[in-house]
Amino acid sequence: MKKILPIVVSIAILSIFTISIWYVSHRMSIMNSLTQRWPLRIGVAIFFITSLVALSLGAQSESTTIGIINTVGGYMFSFFVFLMIVLLGLHAMQFIGIQPNQLVSWFAIGLAFIITTTGALWANSFRVSEIEIPLEGLKQDVVAMHISDVHIGHQRGKDYLEKIVKETNERNPDMVLITGDLVDANAALLPDILSPLKDFHAPVYFVGGNHENYIDTERAFGMIEKYNVNILQNEAVEIHGINLVGLSYMNPDDNTFDMHPSDDKRTIENVLPTIVINDHKPSVLMHHSPVGAQYVSEKGIDLMLSGHTHGGQMFPSTLFAPFIFPFNKGLYNEGDTKVFVSQGAGTFGPRIRLGNSNEINLIRLKAIH
Repeated sequence: MKKILPIVVSIAILSIFTISIWYVSHRMSIMNSLTQRWPLRIGVAIFFITSLVALSLGAQSESTTIGIINTVGGYMFSFFVFLMIVLLGLHAMQFIGIQPNQLVSWFAIGLAFIITTTGALWANSFRVSEIEIPLEGLKQDVVAMHISDVHIGHQRGKDYLEKIVKETNERNPDMVLITGDLVDANAALLPDILSPLKDFHAPVYFVGGNHENYIDTERAFGMIEKYNVNILQNEAVEIHGINLVGLSYMNPDDNTFDMHPSDDKRTIENVLPTIVINDHKPSVLMHHSPVGAQYVSEKGIDLMLSGHTHGGQMFPSTLFAPFIFPFNKGLYNEGDTKVFVSQGAGTFGPRIRLGNSNEINLIRLKAIH
């Protein structure tokens, strides 16, 4: 079943793309009273395929030109998605008497452009969300800044990371916990791009995500570690009376299907039992993706911190994300373990946020007296 699912998912995605191209070109042809529809269909197909190709570029490149192409491709893809949604809405409105015509087609294009622009502007900033989480056995309160999915690379650079460091330091946390996808392209590994990491006032701990695995991983980890960041790879440390456990990016087990599988043959199921922790202290576990929570709970971990999902990032994905990720955003319970999932500080693919926000998370771990 695990081998068949990727094939089924790939066929489903290809089918959705094909139908979408046909539908957009078909509706625009009707609205503009075109008798020959194939030129528009070819044009729409080229536009859409170009956006996908542009989105696929970038991870291995340090080129500024490739970065611009990659970002523009994301905007093109988003515009296409929003145009299709607007056309579907207008199509439905025919039942109340709104007839398709050239003016309506220009309205659809304009509205899709406005939505894309709004999402692009919204993606330029982040918020600091705050949450209190009680931890049994904690002797005194501890404040952690949880940062995930910054995606430094072609879309975001040194200036964005500087803002995150500044906002973090102003809140004076006891520790900074970065749960992967800090970088997503080799462009992030150019000299000085990651240097703001050294300016965090609190100790910084990091675990890798899937995007660190898509680039020069050894170089990425070396660069991150260079700026006084402690990288945890399937190990535990004690800090502020807490067992802090860091897992490398891996699959939950050998049977669960994952949209972003790891090449690592190890799994959370078989690695976690080998990590020794102090049973007399509360435990916080960092893993990029909120998978394998059942194994984390079996280990007796009190809190699991993850990101990866982006909360869907962009409408309409925000509607579907909860069905793909049972732990999608915010706080959940898995047995006696609490699972907190960040929406992420950055974006991946389209540089768009619509339906949620970029965020870093100030987590107040409360002692229970």
